[in-house]
Amino acid sequence: MTLVGAGFRPELEVLFTGEERVPECAELIANRYFGNDGVARPWELEALEGTPVILHGLSGNVASVTGPSDAYLERIECLGRHTQAAAYSDHLAFTGTRERDLGHLAPNLFDDELIECSARHVARMVAMTGRRVRLENLATTVTITGSRYTPEEFYLRLLEASDGWDCLVDLTNIWINSQNRLVDPVGFIDAIPPERIGYVHLAGGERFHGELVDSHSQAVHPEAFDLLAYLLERAAPEFIIIERDSNWVGAVDEIRADLATARSLVVASASVTATVRAAPDARLSEGDVQFTLAGGAE
Repeated sequence: MTLVGAGFRPELEVLFTGEERVPECAELIANRYFGNDGVARPWELEALEGTPVILHGLSGNVASVTGPSDAYLERIECLGRHTQAAAYSDHLAFTGTRERDLGHLAPNLFDDELIECSARHVARMVAMTGRRVRLENLATTVTITGSRYTPEEFYLRLLEASDGWDCLVDLTNIWINSQNRLVDPVGFIDAIPPERIGYVHLAGGERFHGELVDSHSQAVHPEAFDLLAYLLERAAPEFIIIERDSNWVGAVDEIRADLATARSLVVASASVTATVRAAPDARLSEGDVQFTLAGGAE
């Protein structure tokens, strides 16, 4: 069963603790809860008691030569144990050197050497945290000169090279990339083995200087919901998470609406799946499913 939830932020606490609780699960930015002696902000974690929790890390540094530090993975393991987390995710990104964090989710030189390094990092992450990590695809306009692969190709190649992880498919990132670069969003989703899709992110971005940015500051784009409907036809993710990190005026109502839309798509997909299973000879005609993006892909 797919749970539909949201990223927990103090500004959105009423969504999780009020009389009209809506999220079925909560995603925590793991780094916010790292304490020098265990876990920080315990009062926020107590407010989520009884709600399934997902840890979302910012410093996995998987797409790098150095990889995550032992101290970072130890903190992830500690927090996961404290919260009894249902899952742990991070980013397929370059986030720092041994000496300094970048403070950003950056691309890297995407080549075969980096694939080998990333596969080793995944194995170490699993061993140290005791959890099968989910890795998120990036929103980026940059492919570093000399790269053998685009960010999307690198993501898919690492799936082939390492079976120790599953995908955190950020559908908003996919759509934003399709508007800023030559990316086929449907083709990318189709290329991911359905059984490797762990969970999904949705958010709303903004346009700056003619370029879409994944700002997590608006309601979810209709095009991202189109992609969710398409993905749910072929996969059953464990979780769907709505992200919001700024522009709090009206955010609670917008997230409630986004959660309702996501839940309705899950229910509709389950109904179609049940119908097809009940009638195994049934086939969907070409006109039964339509998918159109603002960017022109169909």
